[in-house]
Amino acid sequence: MILKNSLYKIEKSETEGQGCRYHLALDPDHFIYQAHFPGQPITPGACLIQMAKELLEEHLSQALLIQHIKDVKFIATVSPIDTPHIIFNYQKISETDPQGEVKATVSIEDGEKVYSTIVFTCKAC
Repeated sequence: MILKNSLYKIEKSETEGQGCRYHLALDPDHFIYQAHFPGQPITPGACLIQMAKELLEEHLSQALLIQHIKDVKFIATVSPIDTPHIIFNYQKISETDPQGEVKATVSIEDGEKVYSTIVFTCKAC
């Protein structure tokens, strides 16, 4: 399921060195939040990982498939009510081989607080 332009919208993007930053607005009325959890919505971890992949695809302008998730840390919950605007901050994006494998390190934050970090590898598809 593609989450871009339904669960979230890109407000702004920036490229910096080997990384990039995406400022997002979450949609608190999205149906995912009706089930997770009614009255106290939080963004599921699987959705944060999918969003990280979609934003990497956006940055690289190519379709990707997650091959390996090396590390995921869910430090705090992301609520579309308490934190309607979040930042996916890719500190490092590197292509590792000629077959199109890409490694990325991203932190999900609001500018003051880190909510999650993900280190993952994707392959072009």
